[in-house]
Amino acid sequence: MFRKPLPNFTIQDTYPVCISYISNAGIKQYMVDMQEHVYTQSEKYLKLISQSKLQELDIPTIFNIPVDTNGRKSQTHENNWFVKLYKYYLSKNEQKYSDANKFYNRIKLDGVINNNSKRCCYCNNHKIEVVDHFLPESKYIFLAVNPINLVPACEECNDNKHAYSPSATEPVLVHPYFDFIDHINWLDVRLVERVEAKDENKYIYSFEYFVKEISESSVSIDRIKKTFEELKINNNITFDAQNFFNTELIYDLRDPEELGGLLDTDLALHFKRKSEKLVTQGYGLNHWKVALYQMLSSYSDLSFFKENPS
Repeated sequence: MFRKPLPNFTIQDTYPVCISYISNAGIKQYMVDMQEHVYTQSEKYLKLISQSKLQELDIPTIFNIPVDTNGRKSQTHENNWFVKLYKYYLSKNEQKYSDANKFYNRIKLDGVINNNSKRCCYCNNHKIEVVDHFLPESKYIFLAVNPINLVPACEECNDNKHAYSPSATEPVLVHPYFDFIDHINWLDVRLVERVEAKDENKYIYSFEYFVKEISESSVSIDRIKKTFEELKINNNITFDAQNFFNTELIYDLRDPEELGGLLDTDLALHFKRKSEKLVTQGYGLNHWKVALYQMLSSYSDLSFFKENPS
């Protein structure tokens, strides 16, 4: 999780463009009439997120979609068009909708100036592939095309997050535009087990990533933990970490021409410097490889990782 730059355009830019594409005159006029209600909710969003109270964002009855006796939403009610604005126009990669789609692409591209910033704002690992609704558009339909509610993410985090919605008992997830936790070293990793791969005459190491306890944080540690758990970020990054360690790093540790010839004190210093270099290169304090190197630098005896099955 790390902060992304807030888009330099607003709902006042995206909403009018999207509704301009609606061909049905009655529906278009309805959406025009709803414009001020949409803008009002956007102002509330900004106010509440600045106070870390986004769970208090209300859903005015004017945005309700009627349901039948079985609880199924009406498919013909005008309010369905709030989500259709996103599906049909904003996210539609077609030339005829380019005036709307350009906003989607600008969010997805995130104004990137280098490869590092192309990483997902949630897992800080996989590349950006989709745009995520921070608060679900299925519930907060008035936020469907609101830039402050649209953030660039990878498919895994987007799928895992699904339609998570904060409440009185469930905290607001870390918001990539408004919550700054980049300077807090909250990510940690532990060695879980070592198992023998008999056919390869080596050990396979498994790790687990987690959010460590922090005494001081500008964002509630419960919110960081909830985001980490809800998006299954451990699963996302552990696969890459274990693959890197078991197919690359472990061989360097056993090779006298590489890291295997270094004393443990020199190895620990090597890993410490590797983690610091990655941070300066833009990976941030909470990238999985930074945490892995930091963990290895804490070992006073690294012979455990150099052993082969007897």
